Order: sequence, then structure tokens, then C-alpha cells
Amino acid sequence: MSLDQNPKRSNEPPVWLLFSAGGMISALFFPVVIFIIGLLLPFGLVSPDNIIAFAHTCIGKLTIMVLAIFPMWAGMHRIHHGLHDLKVHTPAGNVIFYGLSILYTILVIIAVVQI
Repeated sequence: MSLDQNPKRSNEPPVWLLFSAGGMISALFFPVVIFIIGLLLPFGLVSPDNIIAFAHTCIGKLTIMVLAIFPMWAGMHRIHHGLHDLKVHTPAGNVIFYGLSILYTILVIIAVVQI
């Protein structure tokens, strides 16, 4: 048995990186976002002006991009592999799901830069 000297390249490592980053960001930061937007803001403990001012800073824009982009990659990856596990094979599934994620990423970047 010999090893293949020219193995086929896979797109899985970068996709798994984005998927795992999205999962970690969702797990760590969404409870904080829900706490701020769902409790502190409605009860008047945080001013909407402070949130808007934060969104206009570089760190705020980066935070919005990270909280919007990476969980989308995680979700699309889960949908793609979930459909595969259910034996629903979409033609060009990689192109559809990861292409939509790339398009979404570009749109989020454009929207956040314009804030």
C-alpha cells in the first residue's frame, strides 16, 4: 500500500474554522447580547444612545460584524450537513450554502462600514 503523493485538496478546513468560530461566538456572546437588548434596554438600564454611539466606533463595527458573520457560517454549515445526514442531497450544495454565506458576509461588511 502506498500513500497518494498528490492528495485531493479539500475546502473543509477553512469552512470548519468559520463554523467553529461561529459556534463559539454564538455560545459565548449571544447570552450577553440577549441580556443587553432583552433586559437592560427595555428596563432603561442602558441608554439606546450608548448602544448607537458604540456601534459607530471601530470596535463596535467589528463587534457587529463578528456577531453577524460567524454565526451565519455556523448555521449554513449545520444546515448543509444536516440535509446531507437526512439524505437530502442538493446539487452543488457547497456552492449554494457557502456561496450564500460569502454573499451575506460581503453584505454585512458593506452595511457595517456605512454606519
